[in-house]
Amino acid sequence: MNNRKRQVILASLKLFVEKGFNSTSIQDILDEAHISKGTFYNYFSSKKDCLSAILDIGSSDAALRKAELLIGKSLSDKDVLASQIETIMQVNKERNLLPIFESILHSGDIELKSTVQKYHMKEIEWLSKRLLDVYGPCIVLYRYDATILLFGMINQLLHIGTAIKVENTSPIDAIKYALRQLDTLLPSLIANKDAFIGKDLQRFICENRDHEPMTSEEILNQLIGFRLVLESDLNEACIEFTDCLIEEFSSEKPRYYIISSIAYKFYDSFRDSKHELEAIEIANSIWQITRAYKERKREKQLQ
Repeated sequence: MNNRKRQVILASLKLFVEKGFNSTSIQDILDEAHISKGTFYNYFSSKKDCLSAILDIGSSDAALRKAELLIGKSLSDKDVLASQIETIMQVNKERNLLPIFESILHSGDIELKSTVQKYHMKEIEWLSKRLLDVYGPCIVLYRYDATILLFGMINQLLHIGTAIKVENTSPIDAIKYALRQLDTLLPSLIANKDAFIGKDLQRFICENRDHEPMTSEEILNQLIGFRLVLESDLNEACIEFTDCLIEEFSSEKPRYYIISSIAYKFYDSFRDSKHELEAIEIANSIWQITRAYKERKREKQLQ
């Protein structure tokens, strides 16, 4: 991601938050970013395309932070899961996505709502997999129902708690409370074979999944291109972690467990720098490919 594209994304995000998506025109974005119309359309075909890029950055940032919380921890640790769910909320707040969601919800634009829906479906798919990690394969037929119930409980607890001004209403407490209720609900779902929306939701997610993870070769090419634009006076850690990743992906057999550890440090080293957005994009691609590798390995062990 070059500086000009980054400039367009940041300007668009600022305006979408301040004015609302529908009230922001392409001309507003051109004026805020100090670019020509041709430059905008060189990167994005429309405002909606620009919105998708903003949501992708938020999704990637959340995915990386969630993965970082798992380092050295067990997949079945409920406290880790609670912290990961809280991270989703933190990223939405930090990146000012909540006002955008609110304006889109009231826009009446079906296509626009679909764009945001895909963002939320990624969260649902992720949580359904994490519930399998925590509760085991016995919930496989009920994981999507459990996911919807959990998200619903958390959102309503926080919404009502804020509305009635409950003191010390914290997301992590609400999340842990909802998980304790799920402990009680899951045995009932399994005993009664009570799946309400799971199969339909699973089919919908599969049919609307965007794309497969990048290949190792594609990530290597992206890393090499990224390395070429880094300044020589940049933080030494940024250069070192970038070079380490290039070296690993250049190997005939990349060591994915080592790569995943380096990727988190790579991502962290670029925080608050002008290269942060592209570092998030690259690190998320790496996280996806390492996750796919780990899932394939786990499936083989279960066979």
